[in-house]
Amino acid sequence: MPGRCTGRVALRCEGLQAEFHGIWESLIYETGVKAKLLDYVTTTIYFSDKNVDSNLISWNRVVLLHGPPGTGKTSLCKALAQKLSIRLSSRYSYGQFVEINSHSLFSKWFSESGKLVTKMFQKIQQLIDDKEALVFVLIDEVESLTAARNACQAGTEPSDAIRVVNSVLTQLDQIKRHPNVVILTTSNVTDKIDLAFVDRADIKQYIGPPSEKGIYNIYLSCLEELMKVTKQITDE
Repeated sequence: MPGRCTGRVALRCEGLQAEFHGIWESLIYETGVKAKLLDYVTTTIYFSDKNVDSNLISWNRVVLLHGPPGTGKTSLCKALAQKLSIRLSSRYSYGQFVEINSHSLFSKWFSESGKLVTKMFQKIQQLIDDKEALVFVLIDEVESLTAARNACQAGTEPSDAIRVVNSVLTQLDQIKRHPNVVILTTSNVTDKIDLAFVDRADIKQYIGPPSEKGIYNIYLSCLEELMKVTKQITDE
């Protein structure tokens, strides 16, 4: 399995099995959102892998998790990637996780940001070319790369942002032809995202704050973990 790799174009990639072990179990949601996402994304991968006619059923394999900060959206993306790599281990030899630092893609040189996005996706393409790998790409705070172009055109955002959005959409349309890649994105402010990107998201899932029951279960799991560790120390 390939080891961790880093690049100068604001992305970091690493293996999945050891890095994210245990995240899935530690996340607590009440509405079956984890199972729903797992089954849904698995279906999109199967459809793409079996060459389902994209003219009839279009799958972009783009997931958008949105909601207020601190609700575990990024952790859920990482856990989902790790769980999917296990579920599909009979089809793919290993999983590769790529994390994009959105803010690093905006260059101080005018018009360079769009080129940086293209260069970044070229590196991702190299990973996707290995058909034994299932590649997950995480874009946190995706609104940074996909700001609504109507706001840009109105002059409230720099024109370089328009080039970035156009470049991201173009690159997504190109890599969706490959069945072994899933794009995982998060956002705290979905009204700032360009509608063309929102339309490309097969799954748009709201992740809200936990209810009282959810908070109780979270604290309970924390206490159980502390009690387990305390017992181990006592036994020693």
